[in-house]
Amino acid sequence: MMKNILILLGLVLSTAVFSQDYKKKIAKSSCDCVKSIKTEGKTNAAITSELGVCMLKAAMPFSKEIKKDYNIDPTADMMDSSKMEQLGIKMGILMAEECQEEFLKMAQFSNEETAGSESSELLINGTVSKIEKENFIIFHVIGENKMLNKLYWISSVDSNLDLPKEYQSLQNKKVNISYFTMEIFDPKINDYKTLNIISTLKTE
Repeated sequence: MMKNILILLGLVLSTAVFSQDYKKKIAKSSCDCVKSIKTEGKTNAAITSELGVCMLKAAMPFSKEIKKDYNIDPTADMMDSSKMEQLGIKMGILMAEECQEEFLKMAQFSNEETAGSESSELLINGTVSKIEKENFIIFHVIGENKMLNKLYWISSVDSNLDLPKEYQSLQNKKVNISYFTMEIFDPKINDYKTLNIISTLKTE
């Protein structure tokens, strides 16, 4: 997704997509969120996912306007990877005009190879005890140590399943999951909290 965004960055200076107020609000909100992202000690995948979350959170309040202009509904199409990629490109263009330097700085993490990044990913083998639907899909997984773990499906996941169509069938199934941790700001508690973000999900 980020490579496509970078290709389009050169077009933003001559485009007129910022004429509508809601787009300016999305751009400012996304940029403010991105500027608060802490990159130290995080993998490129984690940083890229946080950038995507910033875009999505900024777009949500304007779902009706986005659906009208782009035929993409951020609330209804969240599990459609193709439409979410399209939305990411469009939101990236808006951000590039508002805070081009900051956005380029964040975007480069998606294209750089960081030595040892794979070792930062965590693994869990266990059974899905519950599937929760909030803003994102949350898998409650009981690991081999009998402890409960909450894992969030936020970005693209490498899987042997067609997850958008089959994820509900994972109830009470054994799974192997790779994930990384990400710190986000939760306005409900007015503080940061750490989420476990799924990168790979395979069934046994």
